[in-house]
Amino acid sequence: MPLRGPVEICDLGAGCGIIGLALLKRIDRARLTAVELQPRLAELARRNLIENELGERGEVLELDLAVPREARRLGGGRFDWVLSNPPYRALGRGATNPEEESAIARHELRLPLARLIAEQRRLLRPRGYAALVYPSARLGELMGMAIAVGLQPRTLRLVHPRADEPATRALVLLAKGGAAGTLTARPPLIERRGDGTPTDELRRITGDAS
Repeated sequence: MPLRGPVEICDLGAGCGIIGLALLKRIDRARLTAVELQPRLAELARRNLIENELGERGEVLELDLAVPREARRLGGGRFDWVLSNPPYRALGRGATNPEEESAIARHELRLPLARLIAEQRRLLRPRGYAALVYPSARLGELMGMAIAVGLQPRTLRLVHPRADEPATRALVLLAKGGAAGTLTARPPLIERRGDGTPTDELRRITGDAS
């Protein structure tokens, strides 16, 4: 999808809003709806919008997508992009953090993957795109759920900590509508060189390139 506006973006589980901010700065005339369950993080996201002088182009909604009446506040079929960097661990996999805020961010305590994928599809306009960052170990699970609700995998990029190490995460782009079976696997993203310093591409992505 071309990076130009006008475009309506929804970030589900926005945290402090970093991903949405980056897109607002990159895409002219984009508008952002950031959705965050946890009050402290939602307030941080609002503050970040204001401090970056982007308050007129974005809003932060504090709501629980697992509650249908709250999810309906977002409407349906209105976004060009729906983004998410969701909790990576299913319930029962790995120890749960004793701090509630961290536990909700890391485990599917409040929003299981299947519900998240269904919400992404519901919120998208026809031919809109869902983008996710997800553990590579759960990639098959993610793809299967997406196809089951009518989101077609379009682009896949694996993220490796170093060139000689296995991938840990996957960047996945899904489309609402269009023909099935057209998946592009992009070259991998390598985060760090052998000496531990960030690669040039990672520095560009994070805005640290000189």
